[in-house]
Amino acid sequence: MNDKCIKRVLLMGLIITLLMASVLAGATMPPDHPNFQYTGRIDFSSPDAPMLYWPGTSIKANFEGTSLSVLLNDQNGQSYYNVFIDEDYENPYIIECGAGNQSYIISSTLADTIHPLLIFRRTEASTGPTEFLGIEIDEGKTLLEPPERPEHRIKFYGNSITCGMGNEAPDSGSDDIMEEENNFLAYGAIASRLLDAEYMCIAKSGIGIMISWFNMIMPEYYYRLDPDDSESYWDFSLYVPDVVVINLFQNDSWLINNLNPIPNSMEIINAYVNFVRQIRTAHPTAYIVCSLGSMDATRQGSPWPGYIEDAVEHMQTEDDDANIDVFFFPFENWYKHPRVRHHLQMGEDLANFIGESTGWIDVSVDGLHLKTDSQPLFCLEQNYPNPFNASTQITFEIPQSGQVKLNVYNALGHRIICLVNENLQSGFHATTWNARDAMGKDVSSGIYFYSLTYGQQKNITNSKMLLMR
Repeated sequence: MNDKCIKRVLLMGLIITLLMASVLAGATMPPDHPNFQYTGRIDFSSPDAPMLYWPGTSIKANFEGTSLSVLLNDQNGQSYYNVFIDEDYENPYIIECGAGNQSYIISSTLADTIHPLLIFRRTEASTGPTEFLGIEIDEGKTLLEPPERPEHRIKFYGNSITCGMGNEAPDSGSDDIMEEENNFLAYGAIASRLLDAEYMCIAKSGIGIMISWFNMIMPEYYYRLDPDDSESYWDFSLYVPDVVVINLFQNDSWLINNLNPIPNSMEIINAYVNFVRQIRTAHPTAYIVCSLGSMDATRQGSPWPGYIEDAVEHMQTEDDDANIDVFFFPFENWYKHPRVRHHLQMGEDLANFIGESTGWIDVSVDGLHLKTDSQPLFCLEQNYPNPFNASTQITFEIPQSGQVKLNVYNALGHRIICLVNENLQSGFHATTWNARDAMGKDVSSGIYFYSLTYGQQKNITNSKMLLMR
């Protein structure tokens, strides 16, 4: 090929590149565009790169055109976001953030019209902060006026349950995979949507009021703008909620015996009172709902709901605070983090309670009506705890009434004990094995298998557990 031909090829390549660039070029809507609507504890100290930390933080807009890209700068490459277009809340586009400045193409095949947009942070602050750098849409298009804000506001303070940790995990899966944490389908977000209320979430997995799974407790955390900076203070006047829901004490119930000395019941009650008084100072006009559940802190016989009831009664009397109440989610023999089906029921129950207590009219499932297949399944859960020492809980679910057998076998396949042998109703059931055989003798450390048999068709499923004495 001679020099003239080479020049022609290079020129044609340049022309094609320029044409493609002109076709793909879009208009960037910067973060400080007045038609972005932000909700959550967001650091706006840099208006051209607002920082998102907390689960449930959201950005709404109405944009024109056929294409959308979201521009984010995630610190660690571990955060996840839902992007909803045209109010299709059943089918989010999920952004799995990469580290650094990235452009995420959401769609290039939209109808050439106006599209409602919702960007929603799925994961909690532990995955790292994200700078929102705007969106890119078709050249010549723009953002229109955002939707009106809801009349009411609800704010949640909580732990992993409120975060939605593990809510999208399979029943037999682990609870700690961040890809499977979806705060949009956590009970607080669900209840807020059912009540048509604006939603804010301040929650961290593993946190407690007196003790956490790490060296920090909620009284040292609730006030922060930047969750990792104890000197970073949120301006509570920027978001004045009508209702505040506190769902804490689950981690305290697990860890309280690790404190030295171990607090007595009065000290536990006083710790709760002191924390709620801090919340009352931050939210002087809010209706405060002191909640607990749906994990085993609300199991039958647990003292922790009683601690909260005594604390609330004390504040109602001593502080003359009539704008505070209690609401507990029942324990349904589910020892893992609640899954989406549990959150849906929790959200509906809480929305009904708040709606009735406040007199809000719109306690309905119109609008964002979330659906899930909640039909009972045939499944055997991993025992909890596992490994275990003295005893362990085994949970299972059956789709219809029928005969059920639950047997435990040793590593050689010899049956040790039959824990269940009866006709049961559909749904969840749980039983406890105290590491003894059918004769009541303690069994030795090692691996054991448990097998669930159900129905006339002899449906069978198995799992294993580890006893460590």
